Amino acid sequence: MRRMTRGLMCGVCVLLVVPACSDAFGVDDVLGVWSTQTINGHAVPGTVIYEGIPYDTQYVRWTFYDGGQCTLTQLVDGVTATYDACAYTVTSEQRAIAIVFLDQVWNGIVAGSSMTLTDPQDVAWVLRAQ
Repeated sequence: MRRMTRGLMCGVCVLLVVPACSDAFGVDDVLGVWSTQTINGHAVPGTVIYEGIPYDTQYVRWTFYDGGQCTLTQLVDGVTATYDACAYTVTSEQRAIAIVFLDQVWNGIVAGSSMTLTDPQDVAWVLRAQ
């Protein structure tokens, strides 16, 4: 009887652990709108210093679509702009994203609802999923 109880308990433990291990990362984890929280340590909205120049940055939003396409929409210095020259790929094992934006590669890591991107000038951008 004792062995059977141990066997049942081990089986229950395995059943509880297996779903936690199946938390696979993929494209679905990046789909949607991501709002930029900081650029180079400067809060958005606010004044962002980028390459020595201050910018009044109200928002910068990345939108990732199924099929590997993305857009960036921003309100900076009173001007709203949307850029469609954006594509991305996801690497599941590293929870990584690579974005080709305006012919330049940005690399990032996703942790839950947070994404940290590094742009071609080695500036860190921190985004949050909406």
